[in-house]
Amino acid sequence: MNRFGDIDASNKRLPPVYGYRSEKLVPIEKALEPILPHIDELPYYIKIAKKHCHFPSEHGLTQDQSAAVYIYTMEWGDTTLYRVLNKALRSENRQALRIWFPYMKLFDTALDKLPTVKEAVWRGVPNDIGKNFAKNQIVTWWSVNSCSSS
Repeated sequence: MNRFGDIDASNKRLPPVYGYRSEKLVPIEKALEPILPHIDELPYYIKIAKKHCHFPSEHGLTQDQSAAVYIYTMEWGDTTLYRVLNKALRSENRQALRIWFPYMKLFDTALDKLPTVKEAVWRGVPNDIGKNFAKNQIVTWWSVNSCSSS
């Protein structure tokens, strides 16, 4: 349940994230190079992601794109990539996100190749956050989160 508890339902109004889409597409090792000081043993986890990711992909993902998605889903403690990335995405200091731009480009291009699913999805959260939202309210979720269709 640890992964599902990584949520910020504060409804912060933050400026959009601009600039990562114009980054050059680079291998995962290069994309995560600026993050090395923030995540212990990151090169080791990159190797695991490249070894175990779904490649070749029936959706046309490169090995680096598939590894970018895989490493996002990995769990190894407080400095797990998704925790560090989501903390940066929720931060009011939008400039601090710049070091993530190469990875965000790789991750985003991978997600763009995956099929779109239009159905209800569920996310377990440790608190009742329903009171934070109004019916038909548009909400910007300032993180990348895993969900389930069941």
